[in-house]
Amino acid sequence: MDLISIVVPIYNVEKYLRKSIESLINQTYKNIEIILVDDESPDDCPQICDEYEKKDSRVIVIHQKNKGLSGARNTGIKKATGKYIMFHDSDDTLEPNCVEELYKLIKDKKTKISVCGKYYEFEDGKKICKYKDNFIKVYDLETAIEEMNKFYYFDMSACGKLYKKSIFNNIIFPVGKLSEDYFVMYKLFIKSGKIAYTTKPMYNYLQRNNSISRNKSVNTQFIEAAYEQMIDLSDYSEKMKMIVHVAYASSFLTVVDMYIRQKIKPPKEFIKDSKQIIKENMNFIKQYKKLSKCKKIQFFLYILNYQLYKCSFVIYRKIKRV
Repeated sequence: MDLISIVVPIYNVEKYLRKSIESLINQTYKNIEIILVDDESPDDCPQICDEYEKKDSRVIVIHQKNKGLSGARNTGIKKATGKYIMFHDSDDTLEPNCVEELYKLIKDKKTKISVCGKYYEFEDGKKICKYKDNFIKVYDLETAIEEMNKFYYFDMSACGKLYKKSIFNNIIFPVGKLSEDYFVMYKLFIKSGKIAYTTKPMYNYLQRNNSISRNKSVNTQFIEAAYEQMIDLSDYSEKMKMIVHVAYASSFLTVVDMYIRQKIKPPKEFIKDSKQIIKENMNFIKQYKKLSKCKKIQFFLYILNYQLYKCSFVIYRKIKRV
């Protein structure tokens, strides 16, 4: 059984850290090394990491000057000695069979990346999965990029995936960037060529109010990442060109949704520019048969009237928590 490295960047998560580490230690797949990268955490996380390093020989602790999430992951990649590698957020947990199932999948389907479904887990203990489907599928590059940008079965998060470590040669997470996963995931998919996926939800993604993705700021770098993906993949095929142009247009709606969730009024210039970009990509949006009616309505509502779009989004969020 191949050694699998699990890289865990850690910063200011003492409330959740023990439960998170325990979920890794108790995996049914035992040939793992757990690399805890303490990114100069100001709470008791450094001590908790050291505590687990003494308890389990598979735990490796690195204390470093603060470099952010990308910097911590890059440190973990350099330290990792496994043939395969995973990334794990330090407030999330894995189902006990997650590593074993992803390893079986990557070997059975002869891919370099395997992906599992995920639960959205709330602090009250409730778990939600977006779908009820049950299947295993191998996606080629085109359909993998398409699915990733739909945010349904899986997305561009680095977590909940197992990678052959060699595909990280010449690829690092961009330090100083938000949406760092979006900047690199499509590049990893290109190197893998095909992606093995199971709908089985085995990654528990904690929804907490003070997380990076839920603080009182809006990440506009998501648009920059979508633009880079569009530039790099537009020449792959006509279908791929359509997929990445629609994804680029969608990135503006994603940022608008962030503004609404954070109750921050978008700058007038942003609304003006985003509407213009969406209009420029409207032919792709209209022609894209796999784009849901709901998504197409979103685009048209936003172009028509921001306030109307905002009201519709708020109502939708009350109905669906994820």
